Parts: sequence; C-alpha cells; structure tokens
Amino acid sequence: MSDPTRLQGARISYRLRRICEAAGDLQIPLDLIASIDEAVDELCALGDQGVDSAEILRLTPYFGTLWPSARGLARWLGEHPTWLRGQTVLELGCGLALPSLVAARLGARVVALDCHPDVPPFLARNAALSQVQVEVLQVDWREPAELAALQRELGEIDLIVGSDLIYEAELATSLPVALDTLCRPGTRALLADPGRPHLQTTVNGLERRGFTSRLEIRAVPSSLEDRAVGNDPSKATQEVYLLAFSRP
Repeated sequence: MSDPTRLQGARISYRLRRICEAAGDLQIPLDLIASIDEAVDELCALGDQGVDSAEILRLTPYFGTLWPSARGLARWLGEHPTWLRGQTVLELGCGLALPSLVAARLGARVVALDCHPDVPPFLARNAALSQVQVEVLQVDWREPAELAALQRELGEIDLIVGSDLIYEAELATSLPVALDTLCRPGTRALLADPGRPHLQTTVNGLERRGFTSRLEIRAVPSSLEDRAVGNDPSKATQEVYLLAFSRP
C-alpha cells in the first residue's frame, strides 16, 4: 500500500504536507512538499550516485511550495467566477497549479503547463482531492514553436494565467512573446508577480505588442499555515501585483 504522506518523483520520494487554501467561496485542499530544503538535500546526495549537477539543477523542486503570487492569483480567480465558467483556461508554469484547481472547480476547462517532470503526479493528486480534471502538459512556454502548436491544438483560449513567471531577466522578455503567440483578439491574460525587478520589462513588451493592461495590488498571507487562509490582519502579508492584459 502506498504511503499517503509521500509522493514518488522521477528521482526522489517527497515528504508531503497538506494545507487548505481559501479562494472566494472555495476551500481547496493542497498537498505540497513538506520541506524544500530536505528535498534539495536528497537530490544533491544523488551526485554521489553519478547523477550530474545539470540533472540535479533541472529537478530542483521549487514548484513544490505555494508562492504568494499563486495564492493571490487563485484568490482573485475565486472572487471572479464569471471569468471562468465554461471558459478554456491555460496556466503557464503551473507548479502546484492552485489557480488551475480554482478555475476547474469553477467550471473551466483547464490545461496547465510545466517543464518539471514531477509536476504531473502532484497535479493529479491535488486534482483528485478537489474532484476536478486538469490536463497537464510538459510544454516550455519560453518556446514559441511549442506554444504555436499548442494554440492550434486547443483552439480558442479564453484566459491565460501565470504567477511568478519572471524571476529571471530572460523570462521577462520571453513572456511577451509567449502571450503574443497564444492570444487571439478577445483572449485575456492575468499575471501575478511579487514585484520583481523585471516586471516593467514584461509590461512594456506586451504594450508594444498592442496589449492594454490594468493593475491591482493586494496583500496576501505569506504563511503556509492552515490558519492563514482567513483575513487575520495580524498575519504577515506580502504585496502581489495582479496585471490583467487584453488585446482589442
């Protein structure tokens, strides 16, 4: 019998913890990695077994925690169910895919993209907890050719979402190209970011491609404790920038 407190990845077994996230009227159960540091230590130990450093770096499981930007994006989606019901939603760099789970719970058809090989089993587990279906594809959103093929396969995409995607300068210039490839007139994109230095580069790149933007800033709890799902003002919070883009 499998251990419900662990999940087997491509190279290591992850110890899990479960939290419950609020998003509008929804409560979303979510299994995540109990300790990223512990998982990284286990991966690094594979070097003694001949696994090269590039493979260890590729498998570093930063996807396995809930970042504040994903929390802020998921909460926004939960408060705007009319954006989702009956829509086709695509999440870029989904990681734990909390926004995808919220969208699916609210009646969207959801496709989630991520390159890490351990994302699909995590997403399958969490989708089962929420009793929803989310299709996960190992597609690199930095590759326009892969996205163009995906766009042709999916047809009309109503909403594209992503959180904390531009943590490196190269990603800030790649993201406008990705959205330009995926978006047709009427497609909307909603991005969440913690205010990283390269955010304005992405905004400028999208505006040059004819997108208009609207900004909302909100504070979300930075703690992963279950009690952080409420609105207790005494809890530590972090500001998240929510940018809605559209192309006329």
